Amino acid sequence: MPTTDPVCGMQFRIEKAAGKAEYQGKTYYFCTEVCKRHFEEDPERYLKAKTAR
Repeated sequence: MPTTDPVCGMQFRIEKAAGKAEYQGKTYYFCTEVCKRHFEEDPERYLKAKTAR
């Protein structure tokens, strides 16, 4: 199943995810550990950017 990294916007298959994080009851998947780390530091930054598109 395809998904989109909320930090960089890259699309990839969930089974290829480098990491995942839970936030407010939802699971987010990341293409790299770096993107996961950025998200965990400030998830609202990336979720607000996603809704503004």
